[in-house]
Amino acid sequence: MSEALKLIQRIESSGGQIRVEDGCLVIAPATAAAPVIEELRQYKTELIALLQSRTEQETESAPDDPLPGEWLLEQCAFKDDWWGGLGCLHLACSRWCADHGRPVPASRRAFVAALQAEGFAVTTDGLVYGLMLAEDWEAHERAQAAPESSGTPQRATTGKRRNAGRRRP
Repeated sequence: MSEALKLIQRIESSGGQIRVEDGCLVIAPATAAAPVIEELRQYKTELIALLQSRTEQETESAPDDPLPGEWLLEQCAFKDDWWGGLGCLHLACSRWCADHGRPVPASRRAFVAALQAEGFAVTTDGLVYGLMLAEDWEAHERAQAAPESSGTPQRATTGKRRNAGRRRP
């Protein structure tokens, strides 16, 4: 594996995104690039070539690499006015594909393209409108269903209790 590819993987594994704009490397958030800034400068030409070829491959493979419908039906919940996290959805889809012998989305960008091809809106903040993991929705429902049984005992306060710590004149 080339050093440039290792750098890209390090940045993406720490939650960063790296792309080429007008011949320059763009990394967001900048904190993802901070630990490897010198290596980025050293391998800049190779990184740009690798990212451009990867973008071309993703563009060519995007129509043939649809989002697995089974994964959507088994693992996701469709809720208007709710937002799912892109990172969580991408990881869950990748794990599901690997477990089921299906091709894993080539990258996060390819996953976003597949979501958009299915009609989902994806924000630049990494949120997907109307799609979330079913387990997240179920956890939310469980938490909303039992606020009284959260394990915290409710105490009734009486006048005596409230004044117990006061000094009397």
